[in-house]
Amino acid sequence: SIKIKTVFFLLALMGQPWQKIPPGGLSPAGLFLLLTGMFNGFCGLQAQSDSLRILPEVLIRRQQAERNGYTIWRADSLPVNGVLSLSERLFWDNFVDIRPNAPGTLATASIRGAGPKRSPVLWNGLPLQSAMHGVVDLALIPIWPGDRVEVRYGGQSAAQSSGSMGGSVILESQTLRQEAGFLGSAAAAAGSWGRVENMLSSGYAGENVAVEIRASWQRSNNDFLYRNITQIGKPLVRQANNFGEKWDIQQHSQWVINRKNRLKSAFWSQRAFREIPPTMTQVPIETWQRDRATRAVVTWDKQQRTNSLWQTRVAWLDEGIYYYLYGKTDSSRARTALLSSEYSTTLRQQFFFKTGLNAQQQWANADGYADSTRWYGQARLAAYATGERRFKSGRLSLMLRQEWAQEQGVPFTWSAGGQFRLGSGQLHFHLSRNFNLPTFNDRFWNFYGRPGLKAERGYSSELGWKYQNEIFSGEVSVFQILMDNWIDWQPGSDGIFRPLNLKKVWSRGVASSSALHWRLGRWQGRFSGRYQYVKATNVSVYTAEQGVLNKQLAYTPNHTGAIGVHAR
Repeated sequence: SIKIKTVFFLLALMGQPWQKIPPGGLSPAGLFLLLTGMFNGFCGLQAQSDSLRILPEVLIRRQQAERNGYTIWRADSLPVNGVLSLSERLFWDNFVDIRPNAPGTLATASIRGAGPKRSPVLWNGLPLQSAMHGVVDLALIPIWPGDRVEVRYGGQSAAQSSGSMGGSVILESQTLRQEAGFLGSAAAAAGSWGRVENMLSSGYAGENVAVEIRASWQRSNNDFLYRNITQIGKPLVRQANNFGEKWDIQQHSQWVINRKNRLKSAFWSQRAFREIPPTMTQVPIETWQRDRATRAVVTWDKQQRTNSLWQTRVAWLDEGIYYYLYGKTDSSRARTALLSSEYSTTLRQQFFFKTGLNAQQQWANADGYADSTRWYGQARLAAYATGERRFKSGRLSLMLRQEWAQEQGVPFTWSAGGQFRLGSGQLHFHLSRNFNLPTFNDRFWNFYGRPGLKAERGYSSELGWKYQNEIFSGEVSVFQILMDNWIDWQPGSDGIFRPLNLKKVWSRGVASSSALHWRLGRWQGRFSGRYQYVKATNVSVYTAEQGVLNKQLAYTPNHTGAIGVHAR
């Protein structure tokens, strides 16, 4: 007979920011010992003698308070051997409203009717919203194998500052496993309309140091055929002036200084060139846009005690947009310097507490500003605190945040949320106050910008229920978002667009999703479906434009649905 002993250690750290597993020992809170025999899986093995292996200690961080009470979608199927853009991945199975132009071209996101300016994207903790116009182009953000993608629905200004009114997209780069040795990968792809892609990555992970560098390149002609309904006879024509090319280089490193100190860094350089196609009624002309971005962040983690952590982060972001039209190139530049430090601790395994300070300085310069030679700037400072209480059946959390912005008023924001077991499922809820500051373009564009614009502000709430077992999973939630002082560029009597605090917007609706999981021999997969109804309307208008009152916001669908089959 074959005697096999297998020991699994499952770490349950709900509500604890991080915990350390000492060599050869078990943590008194959060470790469950599961002893099981796996005779079926080992029936083809030869007899082996028992052995004992000492596992290296592992530092595990888990900060759940910022996610408490929100509906969370997490990507469970990312690219295995290639690079995928964030816009393509978010198309698959979540409720984010993606607004694309063509493969590889401009794509923006709107979460629950809030619009692109109020649906931020964060990369390794850094906000990628442009300081100039407040929007993120999802087509320029690559997802690599092993990266983590998550969507949090609902207002989150108390946790993430300005802009998080409808929800947020979180992108975390994969962390190299210590002592993994040398590793690398390469891939190439080709597709329709002249699409070609290449990627290459390599790295090394030792006992105390891990380094990885990865690069990708993509180009596409996007010269597809379409029927031009504005021309006589509605002929088939080929899209013109729609070429695109981009490349990315990322570098990630980690240095374990000692048992209490760890240093991590990330660097990302990106370049893109994309032609801008004409509309169906325009004659094709040479129009293009170049995008350039450089982002760098260094994080220092210091373990104060076995139940506390001090984290300090320094970051620099530099981006530029160069737009060519009628023989002239207009340039726009933005820079952000960021410094943050926060302390988190767990008390008596029931209370989690975190507090911190965040300071940033933003600059912007554009040919379209009142003074094209000047770098316009704004300083921001924020203080915040988070507390969470764990119960046997769930947990409650409260987040508080006060910001100060140079020459602008910022409201005090907060968020309260919780989740508890209800029947055979789980109930979750949140209520939050949120805000969004005007962008540099809103305030300083020549002739039309308005420095006195008020910050958008409002409330977000949600109530949902989730159920899951081995065969079936489902979730349903109702939500609403109220946004006052909504900033929009609208044409005046002279036909020129200007930014104004135009209206109050109320977005409300219901979202539901379900999945049936199956297994057949070596095959496994799921059938899934989702549906969302959003009614986002202007409930108050501050100008003479009364015709838009109680009308659905432009580019915001009432109904969104999808079904899918996944198998492997």
